[in-house]
Amino acid sequence: MGENLVLMPDVREQTILVVDDSNITRSLIERVYKDQYKILMASNGREAIDIVDTMPEGVIVAILLDLNMPDLDGFAVLDHFKEKDLFNKIPVSIITGDSTKETINRCLSYNIVDILIKPFSGFDIERVVAKMVK
Repeated sequence: MGENLVLMPDVREQTILVVDDSNITRSLIERVYKDQYKILMASNGREAIDIVDTMPEGVIVAILLDLNMPDLDGFAVLDHFKEKDLFNKIPVSIITGDSTKETINRCLSYNIVDILIKPFSGFDIERVVAKMVK
């Protein structure tokens, strides 16, 4: 009987990386997904790069990335991901309060999944993460 047992992977072993200098934003996303995914938090771009570069491939299944952060901004992180060819391995969506056409177009020049404009709701986050994690 036990020979045919198929163990389903624990979804919580999959990780979403939330990169935002706002504690409120990070907490909102964590509340939405804490029962479904492991949530890693980074408060700036440098922390995000360190996390992504040290994690085994396949552990991080999605990244929500703020653009305006201290130390290293989201565009610098996007440049690093592009240089490392990570867009083909980890889906990335942008979180930003800047909805100018210039910023949106610059974001779209990367291979991102979506853009969340602040303020957003838990429903908005679920919609975007559903696109990234299939």
